[in-house]
Amino acid sequence: MGKLEGKTALITGGARGQGRAHAVTMAREGADIAVIDICRTLSYPRYKLANREDLDETAGLVRQLGRRCLDIEADVRVAAEMEAAVNETIAEFGHIDILVCNAGIADMALSWDITEEWWDIMIDVNLKGYWLAAKYVVPHMLARKKGGRIIMTSSVAGLRGEPGMSHYCASKWGVVGLAKSLAHELSEHSITVNTLHPTAVDTDIITGMASAASMETSALVDFIVLSHALPVKLIDAADVANAALWLASDDARYVTGQMLNVDAGRMLK
Repeated sequence: MGKLEGKTALITGGARGQGRAHAVTMAREGADIAVIDICRTLSYPRYKLANREDLDETAGLVRQLGRRCLDIEADVRVAAEMEAAVNETIAEFGHIDILVCNAGIADMALSWDITEEWWDIMIDVNLKGYWLAAKYVVPHMLARKKGGRIIMTSSVAGLRGEPGMSHYCASKWGVVGLAKSLAHELSEHSITVNTLHPTAVDTDIITGMASAASMETSALVDFIVLSHALPVKLIDAADVANAALWLASDDARYVTGQMLNVDAGRMLK
């Protein structure tokens, strides 16, 4: 029997990368999955986002594991779309036990070169989108009175400043504040809220960021390596998903308001 047997997990930004890893890992442990993704490219960041084919592939991988999967196109920045996505998930599965706020973007620019549009999109996707997901999932968890798990992907950039990424850092520090406030508010209801703080993960975002900054991907990776204590270039999405699995399981039922680093020792330096 899997660690999440009988549970339903709602995952934002689930079409590829870390979101796909969360979906597959939790499905492997017995959860039914709802995945949300915008499935179109925005005016920012300066690289392509996931598309419908990516979302379909994630859903297919979940179903191959014998679990049900609901795939939803929605923009995490839009309240009406997030409310509808949550309602559709509840209608399909009857309940949401786990919320993984994962949808996110990243890009690089010096603080004074960031445009107002870039700033607004970064904050809206990476922070407002998390708040909206919680806003519509939490009342359902409270009404069920069976507890729940909320996991929010921050970053090592949510623990420290990073040059050329002030808008990204601001969004990820904001995630920590949101999560800690929710942890206080929800603890009496046995709903835990924790943040994940990965170092750079081997996903399409790395290639996209390098291209946007007119860098070779290898040069960006080499720069990241210098920050790691452990001898690794990029961690795998599965490494982050395994940490989320622990937080979602009963193994971590009394862990809340915590910041879990999956950072190859980056915060040691």
